[in-house]
Amino acid sequence: MSIEQESIAAEKLQAIEEDNNSEIASSKSDGKRKFTVIEPALFLNYIATALAGAVLQNQELYQTCVAVYDYDEELCEPMLGVIAKNATSQAIETQVQPYVARIIMASSLINSVLPAFLSLFIGPWSDKFGRRPVLVATFAAAFLGHVITSILAGISMATPINPWVYIISYIPLALTGGTCALIAMSFCLVSDVSDEGGRARRLFLVEGAMGIGTLVGNLIASYILAATGTIGVFVIAGSMDLVALLYIAIFVTESLNVKHERTKSHVREFFKFDLIRDLVKTCLKRRPHYDRGIIWCIMFALISTTFVQQGEANVIYLFLRNKFNLTLQQFTTYNAVTICIKMVGCGLILLLLRVLFKAPLIVVAMLGLLGCLTDSLIRSLAQAFWQMYLAAICGFMGGINSPMLQAVLAGLVEATEIGKIYAVISSLQTLSPLASAPVYTGIYRATLESYPGAFYLLSAAIYCISFVLITVLFIMQRTGAKAARQQSTA
Repeated sequence: MSIEQESIAAEKLQAIEEDNNSEIASSKSDGKRKFTVIEPALFLNYIATALAGAVLQNQELYQTCVAVYDYDEELCEPMLGVIAKNATSQAIETQVQPYVARIIMASSLINSVLPAFLSLFIGPWSDKFGRRPVLVATFAAAFLGHVITSILAGISMATPINPWVYIISYIPLALTGGTCALIAMSFCLVSDVSDEGGRARRLFLVEGAMGIGTLVGNLIASYILAATGTIGVFVIAGSMDLVALLYIAIFVTESLNVKHERTKSHVREFFKFDLIRDLVKTCLKRRPHYDRGIIWCIMFALISTTFVQQGEANVIYLFLRNKFNLTLQQFTTYNAVTICIKMVGCGLILLLLRVLFKAPLIVVAMLGLLGCLTDSLIRSLAQAFWQMYLAAICGFMGGINSPMLQAVLAGLVEATEIGKIYAVISSLQTLSPLASAPVYTGIYRATLESYPGAFYLLSAAIYCISFVLITVLFIMQRTGAKAARQQSTA
């Protein structure tokens, strides 16, 4: 090769290297430009959901009373929740409630079965085409649902309507994967851009935003209802969803580096059953150092925790009324205090163990499950209402286990797999109320007179099993890490 040719080759190599460096710099700058702070949108969405949820049930009771049973509007008005019930309205509500229960059951099926099925496609699809399209779709659907509810409530003021029409408002969100897809994509978005240290904190903040949003929505619902009426509540809820949607659309960026393809290609890919095959392969494929077993242990712990929480939610109000003769206001206050105790406790544990002492995520998750176990045991033995607050204080670590386990899970799989794993978890978590509701309700009915708190023993047993599994998981992880170190030194 001549000197001139060598010079030309050197110039080409330098040009290629400069191009590569510019691409790397561009990708890094893109990474720096990523904005994935989704917590404000989730906070607003969960306030709106909690705000409208209870009021919608009151609206369904009122419309059933007026439109189905043909009672006078004055007799049915206490069911809107603004004025107190009298003996007559109480008797009418007892007659009306079974009809409304069927509407609630139908809405629960729409909100669980269809989203659980769609999530199996949404997770793998988002691994390929990104998280942001799903988030925009779910927030838009939530907004549309509250718009429909507001319109129907407005129509009902002019003329009574059959309460079954409110089912329409659940359909948009269900068709986009529901809360199941929203939560899964939020976790994926955070996991995509966080390192191992920051991931646990971000996931905790995501769950905290949802929990505090629910708390705030429940606390302010009665005041907003009294001040603005039913339509005002739905309009405010819709406005919050609109602000959340605009925040996602304008500020939140895509967390994955996805290829820009035609929209038709995106839609066509969504309905391919190859996505399900890839999902199954991801969950079942062999992984080094017991990682597959660790993944399944974490999935069981997360799903069983949801099973317990959803099951208890069905009977806790009845239990507290029966055991301690609580009013609705006392129950709301108890819920608010319990959530605050757990949020503060989990925040302190995260700060002390993770930030200061750098404790492993698994150890923090084990302490969280231990807190849940302690909480359930004390509740099952409670003979005075103050002991329920004692249970919340003793179980202040309960709740930290879920974000810690999700952080461990995200660290075990690749970015192109995490959507599939979260899709399976979210799908099963969405379906879990269909199983937990009859189990917990059946136990409560069977032990109502002899031992009404017996269902908490089931919760304690499930938490105990999860604690043992996570302990085994910790041992497996340590063994795998030791084997990896031995291989690297060999």
